Amino acid sequence: MPTSPTPFPNTRWTLLQKLRGGSDADARMALETLCRAYWTPLYAVARHGRMTEHDAQDAVQGFFVTLLRRDTFARADATQGKLRSLLLKSFNNYCVNEWRKDQRQKRGEGAEHVPLHDIGGTEDRLSKDLHAPGLSAETLYAREWARAVIDRSLESLRQSYAAKGQEDRFALLHGPLMQDDDAGRLDALAASAGMAASALRTALHRMRMQFRDRIERELAATLDTNDPAIIQQEVGELFRAFD
Repeated sequence: MPTSPTPFPNTRWTLLQKLRGGSDADARMALETLCRAYWTPLYAVARHGRMTEHDAQDAVQGFFVTLLRRDTFARADATQGKLRSLLLKSFNNYCVNEWRKDQRQKRGEGAEHVPLHDIGGTEDRLSKDLHAPGLSAETLYAREWARAVIDRSLESLRQSYAAKGQEDRFALLHGPLMQDDDAGRLDALAASAGMAASALRTALHRMRMQFRDRIERELAATLDTNDPAIIQQEVGELFRAFD
């Protein structure tokens, strides 16, 4: 890897390095990280391309199997841009050049194991997005990536509250967590919970800080780096995905 600055910092390529040259255990761990972050976004792209639900699942599954074989990014380097963009480009190429050939085998027959995702909720959400006029596959891909990060971070936050026996507190604050503060609505929520309005605002602020921390942790795992500058850049891209 070059040591000079590139459009995509070297630390973001360590997952691919593990896929290409790491041990089997490192490669599978890297693959699971990529699956967690990009399975649903790539599935959305396949559905945007008018694949059926089953064909889209097969295409994403087959693509990740090619990653496990370690040959998909054999010549990839940091000068090619962001990993997220490279994955989308490679997936599109796979769908055009390889997917139909792979379909000659029965689904799952003799295939290496790659974690599959429950796409029920994704389909419910995509039912609207797939028919939105002018919505490009690239925009949908970025939006689904951002949603996946937020969903995983929110679930992690919920579990942390549950571990402390604060399920009710999480349920109370979950609604206004990502909404603009509305004084009347927050006052009414506090009254319904028998709390002082100031106490509720303090608890909500604390939860928002914890939620952002969970998002940053999730991004750090996907990027395989703890560099604050890189993580903050990715946080910015996450929120821009909804512009």
